[in-house]
Formats: sequence, structure tokens, C-alpha cells
Amino acid sequence: MKVKKYFLTVDSGGSKTEIILYNSNGEPVNKGVSKGFGAAVDCDQILTELAKELSDVCGGRAPSVIVCNLGGRNKEQVERTFYSVFPSSRVRVFRESEGVIAKELCAKFGAQVNLMVGTGSIAVAPTDSGVVISGGWGANISDKGSGYQLGLDAVRLALEEIDGVNELSILTKVIAGVKKPLGVASAEEYCSFRDNVRASLFPFDRTNLANMAKTVYKCAKMGDPKAIKLYEKTGSDLADTVISAMAKTGKELKRAVVTGGMVNAKEFWQESFEKKLKSRYEDFTVIYIPDGLSVGLFEIAKNV
Repeated sequence: MKVKKYFLTVDSGGSKTEIILYNSNGEPVNKGVSKGFGAAVDCDQILTELAKELSDVCGGRAPSVIVCNLGGRNKEQVERTFYSVFPSSRVRVFRESEGVIAKELCAKFGAQVNLMVGTGSIAVAPTDSGVVISGGWGANISDKGSGYQLGLDAVRLALEEIDGVNELSILTKVIAGVKKPLGVASAEEYCSFRDNVRASLFPFDRTNLANMAKTVYKCAKMGDPKAIKLYEKTGSDLADTVISAMAKTGKELKRAVVTGGMVNAKEFWQESFEKKLKSRYEDFTVIYIPDGLSVGLFEIAKNV
């Protein structure tokens, strides 16, 4: 009797972790999502939440291979967690900045660069002699065009509008829960008003700000020009990251692969992204794949 073979892919970033169990035909059997562990501090402690999610997704099935794309530095901790749940599995954990997944995707789609954009953003361009990386320096300091940056830009826009005198945009009304700016009032009224605005925006952590990108998307779908304008900035910023990476390779861009959760909103930033690229390159193709990292992970897993 032939034993069924399963492969487990794990993509863990700053705000969420996506887990997919595949069968040997490359068909997803089950999926799960939990919080991100890319920002965790490396230590000997097992990540119990991740371990539970792994067990739930696999439902008693033991994957022969586990491959993980990790957006942080806690590589050894994540490996230990996998082995604690599936001690007999072969485990491979790659930090996103190592470029392993990007190299696989570029080879699969004949691309020169892979732009990964979700909570964070990073461009990786494999070359014959190594790899080139642009962006992806770490949480909150190198996030041009990312979901985190979009959420932060939205909050800053909202506060600027609230401090002004003009009618508030749909985006500001939704994010801050304010219908109109406060005019002349007592100091006590201003303190209370501002405290309520802050409370509506808390917590100011990476995950919450990245989740605000979903609000920007909803407002853009409603036709809010301010939300759409933020996305135009996103596209331009992402193009800068790609251009920076390609410049280091010394080659012309012919094909790029863009992956990650922000691809789901590309209808609002694709035009500005490609327009900026066209100002630099004459003839190129962009392939957009929201779950591209999982595709690359599976390609690696089946060959381990």
C-alpha cells in the first residue's frame, strides 16, 4: 500500500503566519492562519501558538517535509517548534532575506527580481554569483510600500485632517471615528477629544497598523480619493525598491514577480507601480501572485 505523502509550507511574517498542508500532487489539503512570529526574539522556548496551529492544520497527518519562509531572525526557535510537533519531518527554515524563496520563484517564472510585499516589503534579485537585496532591513525602519507603511500613512493623514478645518475624508472618518474636526473648545474638551482619537487608533504596533491597510482598501473601493492617493504612493515606493535592486545587478528589468498580501489590492497601486518602472525600463512584464511565497515553498518542499 502506497503511503500518502504530505508537505507543509509555512510563511511567517511580522503580522501573520500562513500554513498550508499539500498532498503529493501539490493540492492544498488544509490551511490555517495565526499571528506572525517573524518579530519574535530568538530563544530556547517553543512557540506554543505556532505549534498548536501546526497540529490543527495537519489534523493527525505527519508531513514528510516542512519548509518555512521566515520574516525574522528567530530561525532556530522556529525550527525547534516544528520538530517539537513533527520530530520525524525534514525541516527547512529560510529567512526571507536569504533569498532562497525568491530564487526559486524567479527561476520558475523566468524573472530577474522578486518583490515580496505584505506587512513588510523586500526585493530580492538572484544573480549568477550571488544575490541582491533592497529594502527589508527590519520591522518599522524599512517598509516602503508595505501594508505597515500604508497603515501608518493612513493614520498620519487622518491626524493631519483632524487638525485642519476642511471636511474629513471617508478614510479619516472610518479610521479615527471622527465626523468633523473640533474647532474652538475648552482645553478639557480638546484633551478628551484627542484622547478618544488616540484610543480608536491603539495599539500602535506593527500588526495593528498593517491591518489598517484593509481599511484603506475598503475606503478606496468606496471611491475615497485620499485612500486612492495613498495607494498611488504605495506603487511608486514599491517601484523604487525594485529599481534599487535591479540597479545593483547592472541588468535591465525584463520580468518581475510580485508576491504577498498587498497584491490583493493591486488594482489601486499597479498603475503607479508600473508607470514608475516604465520611466526606467522600456520593455518588461510583471507577474502578480498573492500566494507566490507558498508556491515557492512547495517547489522547494517537494525537492527536499
